[in-house]
Amino acid sequence: MSSAIGTANTGTPLASFLLGQVQTFSIDLQQSQIQERARFQEYFIQDDWRVSDRLTIGPGLRYTLNFPSTEINGQTAVFNLQTQLLEYPGDNPVRPLKKNNWGPRLGIVYRATDKTVLSTGYGLVWIEMAGITTPFTTPTFPFLQTVSQRTLDNLTPAFTLRNGPSVAPIAPTPTAGLGQGVFAVDGTLGSGYVQQWNASVQRELTPNTSFEVAYVGSHIVHVGIPDSNVNQLSVDQLALGASLLQNVPNPFFGIIPRSSNLGNPTIPRAQLLKPFPEYGTVSIYRNNVGTTFYQGLELSLRQRLSRGLQYSIAYTRSKLMDDASSVFDASILTGPLATFQVADGFNRGLERDYSNGDMPHVFASSIVWDLPMGAGRARQAHGVLGAFVNDWNVSAIVTLQSGMPVAVTQTTNNNSFAGFGTQRPNLVGDPTLPADQRTPNQWFNAAAFAPAGQFTLGTASRNPVRGPSYRDVDFALARRVPLGGSRAIELRAEVFNLLNTPNFLNPNAVVGGAGFGTITSALDPRVAQLAMKFIF
Repeated sequence: MSSAIGTANTGTPLASFLLGQVQTFSIDLQQSQIQERARFQEYFIQDDWRVSDRLTIGPGLRYTLNFPSTEINGQTAVFNLQTQLLEYPGDNPVRPLKKNNWGPRLGIVYRATDKTVLSTGYGLVWIEMAGITTPFTTPTFPFLQTVSQRTLDNLTPAFTLRNGPSVAPIAPTPTAGLGQGVFAVDGTLGSGYVQQWNASVQRELTPNTSFEVAYVGSHIVHVGIPDSNVNQLSVDQLALGASLLQNVPNPFFGIIPRSSNLGNPTIPRAQLLKPFPEYGTVSIYRNNVGTTFYQGLELSLRQRLSRGLQYSIAYTRSKLMDDASSVFDASILTGPLATFQVADGFNRGLERDYSNGDMPHVFASSIVWDLPMGAGRARQAHGVLGAFVNDWNVSAIVTLQSGMPVAVTQTTNNNSFAGFGTQRPNLVGDPTLPADQRTPNQWFNAAAFAPAGQFTLGTASRNPVRGPSYRDVDFALARRVPLGGSRAIELRAEVFNLLNTPNFLNPNAVVGGAGFGTITSALDPRVAQLAMKFIF
């Protein structure tokens, strides 16, 4: 506490600490261990049907039962959006079992000529009940809770260290969540699923070399997304402006605990306009409503090991779109987070953009060459010369990748009071610089962004710029020296980033932050290492 008695905003925090005066205090409490349980069942049938010596068809069908998870001691509470109270389902799952999870699949291979093969395939695969990464769909507050104590006037301390805090666990009642953040659950949502399809043409160029061109695609439905807040103002309400910040009498004073900021005698008008004014952040738990869509064209040239040489050259041109490039927090939390990266909880369309993992161009090539001197090779040297030049091989990997999208935000979220988790800046120009103008000191046009003011949403998309590309050449020289029987020594000299190409990380992308638009870090420069392995 930093204020002198009777006068706010005075004094020093250190003096209050020396006097043992505490301004705020919080602690996580848990009566018993949280024990989530989930199970699934899979049934499938598949067959390969050789229609002719040129045509093979492989149909299949999988049936998935993703049983909703439960907590074995019934430690579950769900906020009911209609009654605005917590409900305790006990051992009953908070989502119903979906019984229509059929996953068909089909593969077709046709040998057009002795050197040309056409193939195509489609498959639908169901994923976890929660969408991705975790099947747990049961909120645990108030069985896992955070309780706090605070000064009520910034003058009188919450308590003194000598006496200690006077907090108590919140009982599991329908009103236990008043003044706090709570989780609701959308019981209509079921398992997520991914549809994948492809079509390709393979052509044999030589007995050991083949060329392939392929189209691949995938579409994920009901993928998990980060938590967002349904207890926020609408954009129209936000436009009311400064009147939203005016303090008005709190109709819930005396009902909401004073440990919450929502329990003060007066409260900002904005809070009373929210859908659930008696609560903080209200999130849909494990909300799997996201979608992704990927399409790619793949070209590849490969040679199997022949005369000591094998190589692979591949190029992919692709596009990956989604409305969330990360999933919900997989931790078991006492309540929802208020710093979610969603511009408007009521408008998921604002999140649709190039995925964080979108790489339009990817080139990868590898080669392994057994040098022609050695046992079983074109020639073999003997004597002292053979001890030095026999049985060597060289290998190299070349990788070229496009830069990936970068999210741009601003230092201050001016609309957090209204329940908005993030505020993006305004886009006032073209952020992309010509390639010859991009440097670590200015990777994109920083002047294309301007901070969005209070009571407005910024116009920038989720990922409006791209980071630097990645270029790398790795090289290795190796030799295996037989020692008789199964024993041998393998010697290796490896160089990573052989050309010492600077591979920069993504630029600083916070408007108003230090070094906005600049790059201050990079991956490793050239690294060389020697290794010896004894094989026995």
